[in-house]
Amino acid sequence: MAFIILYGCAIFLFPISPNEHVFASSCENDNCTAAIDIPLITKLNAPLKAELDISVLTIQLKDLIVNEVKQAVSVAMKNIAENIVDKRAQSAVETLQIYYKLTISTFLQEMEDVIARKKDVRTMQEKLEEEIEQMKEQQKLTELKLSGVEAEINRSTNRVAMTAHPSSNAPVTNTIMKFDDVKYSVGITNLSTYRSTGKFTCEHEGLYLISASVMSPNNNARYDIVLNGDRISQTYIGQHTGSNAFTGAVTVTRKLNPNDQVWLYTEGSWLLYDNLYSKFTIIKIK
Repeated sequence: MAFIILYGCAIFLFPISPNEHVFASSCENDNCTAAIDIPLITKLNAPLKAELDISVLTIQLKDLIVNEVKQAVSVAMKNIAENIVDKRAQSAVETLQIYYKLTISTFLQEMEDVIARKKDVRTMQEKLEEEIEQMKEQQKLTELKLSGVEAEINRSTNRVAMTAHPSSNAPVTNTIMKFDDVKYSVGITNLSTYRSTGKFTCEHEGLYLISASVMSPNNNARYDIVLNGDRISQTYIGQHTGSNAFTGAVTVTRKLNPNDQVWLYTEGSWLLYDNLYSKFTIIKIK
């Protein structure tokens, strides 16, 4: 009796009897169907010949090997795929960490830049506020200067002065004296009315100095300064020593408003000297 042992793709037959030689051959061809001569030892001590068909075994071995190879390849591919996935995942994680760190770093840098810009803006705002305050102070000074200049201009523009004399000797009796010879005037536009009526009409509000000096040959003659019909001064003409002429002078100050009227009025009858002997002066002093 013989035992058949299969190992891999080779078949080996070993005889039981040690006295006989067994010839064995291996079949490595996929389509191997040749018969193998295997001597058999019997009690008759005569060689026997048997044929063994291993084609089916070959197909099974082939399928087994293919399956093993597929499984091995599948496992290897799975490991490779897992390694690739692990490496890609690790690379992705590392990339994400780098991007995250970069993003955080960029964000922090931008925040620092924003804070720095805010500080710069605050500093600029404070400087601007200081400059605005300085400009306001400068504007106040400028306005004060302009106000002073304007006041000076107004004073210059609103300067009012007049000096007038009678144009001829004239008898006067309880009437308005007409000093129609105006020697000097400034700031007065209604001189023609003054010459014809003898009444000075105020055009600019202010404080005025009103002065008169009247000469007459008549002693104890008198005249009044009248403001809007009210007597505000009365002057007697007195005698000068060694002279045949008599003079009476007066000066008053009054606040005048626009359209106020001032004139000189005689009381009684007497002769008014003309030219430089008699004069009427009005000056706006403030």
